[in-house]
Parts: sequence; structure tokens; C-alpha cells
Amino acid sequence: MRHVAWILSITGASLVLSGCASMKTSDTARTGVEQLLVSSAIDRSLDKVDLRPIAGAKVYLEQKYLDCVDKNYLIVAMHQRLLRNNCTIVEKAEDAQVICEVGSGGVGTDRHDLFVGVPKLSVPGMAVAIPEVKFFDRTRANGTAKILVVAYDATTKQPVLNSGTQLARSDHKTWSVLGSGHIVSGSVPKELEKATGEPESVIPIPTTMAASFSPTRK
Repeated sequence: MRHVAWILSITGASLVLSGCASMKTSDTARTGVEQLLVSSAIDRSLDKVDLRPIAGAKVYLEQKYLDCVDKNYLIVAMHQRLLRNNCTIVEKAEDAQVICEVGSGGVGTDRHDLFVGVPKLSVPGMAVAIPEVKFFDRTRANGTAKILVVAYDATTKQPVLNSGTQLARSDHKTWSVLGSGHIVSGSVPKELEKATGEPESVIPIPTTMAASFSPTRK
């Protein structure tokens, strides 16, 4: 009986200390944050490409070498930057003064989770399990985009632009101590706050609610 009482006391303490773990939920195939990580990394990479050498030209954007996630956004983002440089976008290569090719060396996201605490433990021969206890947890998600843009004269085939590979990243970070609510930081939260005026944050859940609150995790 003493053994069972000890296990139950540890379980109760764990429920109070662990608070609430971070949740990844979405009503769509990909979360909004994941999509923003990718599109922000793409924007940052393309912002490093100097399109002034082909400013004002009739440009055909060759897409056959482009194969990546969110390809359509990357194409439209290229169109936007070409138009910003007073280029005319044509639909056929034969109508162009400049052929512009774009390729990706890597476009995607990755995530690193870290926590300090006690993992979930099962007691052999007993139905009681000690839940996971997180004293500190941190999640860092990155969006990465490595993009290459080259352009050449449609008639002479001579190069007029070679951006070299442009690598950029975006990030979204959260951390929490004893489940007391997550502090959010990174380039994506900053962009959201700048655009909407609302800081992105996770509202702390009181530890007294932790025992009755069981979030769905993915």
C-alpha cells in the first residue's frame, strides 16, 4: 500500500507541475505557422537577388527547373519582384528579351524540440503510469529556402544575371517553464505582430486546470 501511495503522490505532483504542453493543431493540411515559415524564407531569399541588370526588359520566367513545396508562391513572388523592376512578363520565350530561370536547392521546414524533465514511466506489473513531467521545454521551428536565379539574353544567350545561391531562414520559437505558458519569439511572430498589431502568444493555463485539461497532440 505504501508503494501505491507513493506512486499516486508522484502522479498528483506531476499533474500540478507539468501544466500544459504546447499544442500543434490545424483545421487544414498544414498549419498557418508552417506555411508562413516557408513563404517568409522564400521572401528573404528572393530579397537577396538583385534584378536591376534586367530592369525594364521583357522577361520570360522559365519554371521547368523549379521543384519545391509552395512552388506557386515562389513563382508569384518572382513575378512581383520583376514587376517592381519595371519588367514586362511574357508567356512565351520567343516574345522575351531575357530568359530568367529559377531553381530551388531546398525549400521546407524543420523543427527541434527540447525538454528537461522526466519522461512518461510505466511501472511493471501495475496499471498506474507516471506521466511525463516537463520542467522546461523549448520548440524551435525553421523555414529554409535556397534559391538560384539566372538570366540570359534571349537572342545571344549571353548571361545578364547570375544571383548565385541565396540561402535564407525564418524561425518561430517557443519556450516554457513548468507549463506556465509559452513565450513566443522569432521572425514569423514579429512579422505577424507588424502586420496585424497583435502579438502572437500562448495564454498561460493555470496549473490548477492542468489535471482536467488534456490537449490533443499531433
